[in-house]
Amino acid sequence: MKLKKLLAVAALVISPVTMADNILVVMSDISEMKLKNGYNYKTGFYLNELMEPVKLFMDAGHTLTFATPTGLAPTLDPVSDTPEHFLDVSKANYNVHKTLLNKLKLTDKKYSPILSFSRIEQIGIEHFDAVFVPGGHAPLGDLVANDQLGSFLRHFNAESKPTALVCHGPVALLSALANNADFEVQMKAGKKAKPAAGWIYDGYNMTTFSNAEETVATKYYLGGDELFYWPQAALTNAGGNYSRSQEDWQPHIVVDRELITGQNNKSSVGVAQALLTLLN
Repeated sequence: MKLKKLLAVAALVISPVTMADNILVVMSDISEMKLKNGYNYKTGFYLNELMEPVKLFMDAGHTLTFATPTGLAPTLDPVSDTPEHFLDVSKANYNVHKTLLNKLKLTDKKYSPILSFSRIEQIGIEHFDAVFVPGGHAPLGDLVANDQLGSFLRHFNAESKPTALVCHGPVALLSALANNADFEVQMKAGKKAKPAAGWIYDGYNMTTFSNAEETVATKYYLGGDELFYWPQAALTNAGGNYSRSQEDWQPHIVVDRELITGQNNKSSVGVAQALLTLLN
């Protein structure tokens, strides 16, 4: 009997065990933002940019922890609530992802599982194996100058843990600047912002929503107003090595070391797949 027990224990030690990774999903908790000329723009996260990756992560067996700066339930950008933004534009695919969003109760003001950044600090950022930031214009509202997020990103960078962002999400990388708030002020003032030395993503290859695509978004979605600054310009000024797809609205994913960025809503699936590859 003792020999059988010893053999059983040995088998557990020798056999490979697949452990689920814990992915931190970071979102904005704002539902509107004031634009350059005073218009209050209703915003939030893009449905497909969040849910296409979330479903892929869950299907792969990983644990997801959702967080916003203050722990408020995030808001779904109403513009994004349509099948056309998905890589697979079928109504059936849209229904699968919308149903999953409702099941997770992420936007439920009472039952949302969203944690605050302060709670993430209490848990310990070292307990997370990867981070993902979806887009929508909302990250421009409260993620750029967020020191807590900057400290999270510095951890993931130092430990070479997968760091994935899509569409407008990559502007969150600016939070890792030592002068993130001042940099944002300069960008909003229309100046060529000067980043502090030592940005952890200086010289990284990356992408984000392109200026050409932002021109279209400005025309059709922003109520005749405009953003204070555009993500492509901000990341380029900070020291990022920017690239984009040959045609607008086509998937474009850039992987440089631990950093994964996607250009637009059509890039969400590719970003998620790249993150899963780095985790394996």
